[in-house]
Amino acid sequence: MVNIKEIEKYTNTISKERLYSFNYNEGDTLDIIIERYKNNIRISQALYPELSMLEITLRNAINSTLCRYLSKTWIEDEIKQQNILSNHDYEILCSTYNEIKRNYKNNFTTGKVIANLNFGFWTNLCSKKYNAKIWTQKGCFKGIFTNYPSNKQQQIHIISIKLRSIRKLRNRIFHYEPIFKNPEALLNKYNEIMEIISYLPSDDSDILKSTTSFLKIYNEIFNTPNKTKNLEHCTIQS
Repeated sequence: MVNIKEIEKYTNTISKERLYSFNYNEGDTLDIIIERYKNNIRISQALYPELSMLEITLRNAINSTLCRYLSKTWIEDEIKQQNILSNHDYEILCSTYNEIKRNYKNNFTTGKVIANLNFGFWTNLCSKKYNAKIWTQKGCFKGIFTNYPSNKQQQIHIISIKLRSIRKLRNRIFHYEPIFKNPEALLNKYNEIMEIISYLPSDDSDILKSTTSFLKIYNEIFNTPNKTKNLEHCTIQS
């Protein structure tokens, strides 16, 4: 059982509350808790390439598709007159747009706006509330999810559920919270990330393939055989 006095020496750095969140069982020692904390850092770090590839590819695919099928200047058009976005998402767009305008002045570009809109903004666009304005518009769904299986019905709601779940995991990682108390659930989340990436446009750069380490770290931490479940649709793409 963990000794409270032992754990107090981490008060000025990790904090007792954070370490206690890694105390899963009554018989856990401080060494076990610290090892879990370190492993949480390792597994969180290992997910960075996948999360990065998903976020960047998704936002670029949405932007390029909306430019192609709605308007080349859809960002500026929306700023001038709210036509597509809900009030909440419109406020995010305006806030980001104005901030970039202030910070970059003569070097302002809409590309900088795109890059600074957070993951929540882009995942919000991937929801059924935008069916009429985006997802039922000819070319939009397939323009973004280029490799979506032809034998599946094109329903943004299905993707939206998975993206919300991925966003929760991403936020936990970037708030340094425990993410692997349930190893199987974490592996399922990884599979979902890879599934969405597999639907998005890809190229031959092999960036993700050459930087990914998640499965290796996962298998090391959980002592599992070097294989995963349910990965038939999760070929690593760049």
